[in-house]
Amino acid sequence: MKKARRVLLKVSGEWFSGANEKGFDEKTFESLAKTLIEAKRKNIQIALVLGGGNIYRGRELASLKIDQVSADYIGMLSTIMNGIALSNFLSSNECANNLYSSFAIGNFVKAYSKEEAEKTLIENKIAILVGGLGNPLFTTDSTASVRAVELNSDIMLKATTVDGIYSEDPKINKKAVKYEFLTFDEAITKNLKVMDQTSLCFCRDNNLNVRVFNADSQEAILEAITNESTKIGTLVRLKND
Repeated sequence: MKKARRVLLKVSGEWFSGANEKGFDEKTFESLAKTLIEAKRKNIQIALVLGGGNIYRGRELASLKIDQVSADYIGMLSTIMNGIALSNFLSSNECANNLYSSFAIGNFVKAYSKEEAEKTLIENKIAILVGGLGNPLFTTDSTASVRAVELNSDIMLKATTVDGIYSEDPKINKKAVKYEFLTFDEAITKNLKVMDQTSLCFCRDNNLNVRVFNADSQEAILEAITNESTKIGTLVRLKND
């Protein structure tokens, strides 16, 4: 598989909290900053889509009878909070970046546009994309797949807390089988809970490869970004060659 020139990296909010239940973990931020700086040195253009689970999870509002649309708006705001924190941290570590929100959020966050985000990437800066798609009822996985296609990314990377896609939950069934490669149709038909179906279908229809991997593994993010190892996580693609 050829090395990527431009990648879209989806990072879950839960990963930002590290060993903590909520909030931000300094070591996680430091590790991500180091990885992004090294990838930039290799002339790889990187866009980030952030989740918000370290600040808010939808299930937490169930007892308050908050409707799904309102809950999604809260989640979208959580991703913006993560973006502000990460952007500031990267800037303080001399990692140039621009932060873009999919909807108006004040003069301290730029509004997203494809043209501005592409300009950021061409200038070898990190593009941080927050606010989801700007609409409720869509996950940040869907956001990542749409932005990846919009920005002509070579691959979408999903950094998670598991080391790939399994036939079953490996935490429940120790005999679960890990897939090295999957087609989109296989992932959809088997209803494997790694990405939402909307995102999988969108990636399939636009022939956008997706790699799912464990962000906690040593140097895994850098290896996934540079495609220096085909053994990282699980690659989902249109056909099994």
